[in-house]
Amino acid sequence: SFLGGGEQQPQGDWGPSRACGMAAPAQDPGQLPPQIASLCQILQSCLSPQQQVIKAAEEQLKLLEKTQGQASNLLQIAVVDGMDMSIRQVAAISFKNLVSRGWGKEGEDGFIPAGDKEVVKQNVLLALVHSPPLVRVQVAECIKSIIYCDYPDKWPSLLNEIYANISSQEPPKINAGLYALRMLTRKYEYKSEEDRAQLYGVVNSVFPVVIQILQQLLRSDHKSLECVEMLKLCCKIYWSTVYLSVPQLLMQEDHFHAWMGSLKVLLECPVPADAPAACREQWWKVKKWVLHIMNRLFNKYDKRVKPDDPMYPFAVLFDTHCAGQILQSILGLLAGLQQGQYISPRCTNLALQYLTHALPNKKTYALMKPHFQQLMFSILFPLACHSDEDAQLWEEDPHEYVRKGYDLLEDLYTTRSQVIHFFIDMTSCKTPCKENLPPLVNHIGSVFVQFVGAAGKGERNPALERQMDGALLIFGSLAEKLKGTSPYKDQVEQILHTYVAPVVNHPAGYLRAKAVWCLGMFADFKFTQGRGKGQTFAVFMSSVVARLQDPELPVRVDASVALRCFVESVKDLDLLRGVLPQLLNEFMKLIKEIENDDLIHTLEAIVEKFGDEIAPYASTICQQLTTSFWKCMEGDDDDDMGALAALGVLRALGTILESVSSIPEMYTELEPLVFPIMYRMLSTEGQDVFEEILELISYFTYYSPVISDNMWRLWPMIVEAVHDWAVEYFENILIPLDNYISRGTQRFLTCKQPDYLASAYGLMQKVFTMDVMEEDMMPAPQLMECILLNCKGHVDHYLEPFLVLAAGKFVKPDVKKKVFLDLLVQVVANALYYNPALTLQILHKHSLTAGVFTKWFEMIWRTTKKGGCQHFKRENDKKICVIGLATILQLPAAQLPPELVAGTGQLVASAVKLAADLRVLRQQKEQTLAEESGSSSDEYEEVDEAGDDDDDDDESWKPKASKMREQLFDLDDGDDEDEDDWEDFYDYWDDEGDQVVTSPLDAIDAHVYFSDSLGAMQANEAERFNAMLAGMQDAKQRQLLEETMQYANERRQALAQAQAQAAQPAS
Repeated sequence: SFLGGGEQQPQGDWGPSRACGMAAPAQDPGQLPPQIASLCQILQSCLSPQQQVIKAAEEQLKLLEKTQGQASNLLQIAVVDGMDMSIRQVAAISFKNLVSRGWGKEGEDGFIPAGDKEVVKQNVLLALVHSPPLVRVQVAECIKSIIYCDYPDKWPSLLNEIYANISSQEPPKINAGLYALRMLTRKYEYKSEEDRAQLYGVVNSVFPVVIQILQQLLRSDHKSLECVEMLKLCCKIYWSTVYLSVPQLLMQEDHFHAWMGSLKVLLECPVPADAPAACREQWWKVKKWVLHIMNRLFNKYDKRVKPDDPMYPFAVLFDTHCAGQILQSILGLLAGLQQGQYISPRCTNLALQYLTHALPNKKTYALMKPHFQQLMFSILFPLACHSDEDAQLWEEDPHEYVRKGYDLLEDLYTTRSQVIHFFIDMTSCKTPCKENLPPLVNHIGSVFVQFVGAAGKGERNPALERQMDGALLIFGSLAEKLKGTSPYKDQVEQILHTYVAPVVNHPAGYLRAKAVWCLGMFADFKFTQGRGKGQTFAVFMSSVVARLQDPELPVRVDASVALRCFVESVKDLDLLRGVLPQLLNEFMKLIKEIENDDLIHTLEAIVEKFGDEIAPYASTICQQLTTSFWKCMEGDDDDDMGALAALGVLRALGTILESVSSIPEMYTELEPLVFPIMYRMLSTEGQDVFEEILELISYFTYYSPVISDNMWRLWPMIVEAVHDWAVEYFENILIPLDNYISRGTQRFLTCKQPDYLASAYGLMQKVFTMDVMEEDMMPAPQLMECILLNCKGHVDHYLEPFLVLAAGKFVKPDVKKKVFLDLLVQVVANALYYNPALTLQILHKHSLTAGVFTKWFEMIWRTTKKGGCQHFKRENDKKICVIGLATILQLPAAQLPPELVAGTGQLVASAVKLAADLRVLRQQKEQTLAEESGSSSDEYEEVDEAGDDDDDDDESWKPKASKMREQLFDLDDGDDEDEDDWEDFYDYWDDEGDQVVTSPLDAIDAHVYFSDSLGAMQANEAERFNAMLAGMQDAKQRQLLEETMQYANERRQALAQAQAQAAQPAS
């Protein structure tokens, strides 16, 4: 009973009477204790039609949240009979909200007083026993919150209370106990094995009683709504318990057979036709949970479980006694569809999931085999066809029809999508495919023939038209299999010509839509005249383009999505060039009319295909896309499709900006359209699209003739985002920051309101002091490198802070990632190139000289087990290190710290090692480029004609900003075993194929620079130079030095010739 503590005691003598099973007397509001009466008045005000009254009441409730007794008083009002039900419901909702906010989380205490919490825990199960349904659901949610926070340490009595309730033989108490047990097992549903020990104790204590309850409920002659709800709770309890692993108790044969037998009975027992609608609905939910359980067990514990797996005994039991039997039950359930019986769509979907998983299993497929053709043609094929519900939705709400058709979440749960998954998976299984694909294709063919025959006679047969819809859906869905399998691949072109293409003009809109979709699925097929070309391809594509002006919205959308396949496959752009304005116009209309991510993908495909030819239309497209974006943003927060469409719009904008990269003046025209989006979405509101926004900023800061004042307004917002929440996006942020610094250097250095340089340092300092992974810190040294290279001679006052951060971090033993170490020491190398004397003074001042150079030299010589470099694997890494070390050689010995004077030989040897490695890397790159350029286009055409033209991953389409990011961050750490991964890395300072990121170091040849530096030392300090040579006792090192100097002379001559040729006037 309620025994509140502290200054406010919960009132009312309702606990004991309830505990005895007596109905509490009706409460006269005038007889209520003052605190309860006052609280009831506040709750009553929450029901007022006036918003001001509601708001005032909510504020009063908020003020009372932390007072002793508030939680228990709300619970008491929600449960006590005689109170107005609307007030009880408001009290229950307020109680749930209070518990959710104020109870705390696991390991944390909330603001609800401890005494009040104890009162609630003592009475909440009792409250659940006596709550009406509207209140019970809120109380059950509170129990879940309390269990998640307090069990077992702060609520040790819970398990005993549950056991007492489910053992009581009183249905209300059993129901309440099962509710609580469901919440308890749910806490451990996704817990790892080491965290499930408490669950196993629960299972051992109460599951013997739960299975008895389940069996007793099944034996009941009259299954009321309450009885069916308890059956559902038993299933959900079992589901949560076995989701990740099966407890030992449930592996015991008696318990296994008891549970599996009961679940099988639940699956097979008919839903009473004369039961109330609510009861029938619960029955289908019970069957849904049984199917969930069976799918989970079948998927997790099939023949892939190894004998040494702890779950192997359960897998054997399930395979031996359950998998096949449940399959038979499911086949019996689905057979009801053929007889016109109702089966809930969700149960049908889950039943088909089980059958799909049974296909590759020889044992279960053998059980399916005698029924397979009946299953395909009498059950599955009708489910794939246009239904009454589809027809109604098409007519009444075509927008919703389109939304459901392209909603990925809907696709997971629809029966039709699972039918298609079944057929696709069937074709991937050798024996099921061999035995069943021919009759399936024949069945589709017979529908095609009947349909064309009826159309030839001018007849309309609605039933046959719906069958044609299903045939087109299955035929298109199996396109990948049919395009590559004999004898079907030889018949595809004729089938499309004869049976599919004519349907594009059929009077039934849903058939027109399915026909254009089907043509799209075969757009990349190699027709008689080739892939992506020829008359057949042109005719099919023209048919799809014509449907962009269809009077019905779903047809236009399907046509636009199908067109993407043709655009991606087309070889001759002239087939589209003539209708490009019309295409873009129709797309603008569609995008304006409906939010659909697939439309945006097609638009992107068109833009990518035509490149800068899109320029005349770019402004119009961007204007429509930005309008569409704001429309998406006006939707509800939980509008997943709207959010997906908004993301698609941003990507399309990026594609358009990429397409006009050769026309810089276009960016000046497009910036006013896109800037409001960038400005708004740099806040927390744009967290889900932050990468896309940064990509747009990268385009404008890189390609625009000048970086505008508006674009500079975004710098402080970007930096603030990293400080507040976006540190994990630092690598994406570095790209636009690099553009700002390299292309707007003067403003970056001189502006003080805001102070861009100071904010950049503050950003790096913040990241180095945050508790983040080393990967998240990597952009900081790269930003330092960018500043030192682009602002040479202008940031002396920041050289010391940069080195203290980078070199200080570098010498710490806790830095483990090789790439991070490389980036940190490259800050030192860049600082040496920036100002060697000042850099060495700073390192000496902070006692970092010995630590930095000792570790640096060790890293240069460290090799993998295969003999490769462990560090400095990219071309740029080697180059900056060579330049940094070579710069030291330019300084007189008097300006060097003693340890470096003594280590000159080691310094030169290390620089020579890096230079030699750089030469080898460049030679390998030149050889690779020569080999690639040796392949002629004729050879590629021959490959295409041979039918082996499946494109490799072609990255030419990727937007420049994405390439920038890849070039800047292709820094896979690699270890001794995977060093070959480094061979694929771009050197973002010298990418000959598509130079995107540039650097002031591009004009410097590392070998020539090293040679000149060594020559300066020889000329100015011959004694030091000779001492260095004398110290090189290793003949290999001396030979390597000579080869490096020779190679430097070759590079010098080649560069001079290139400069001379460039200076000559063009003929």
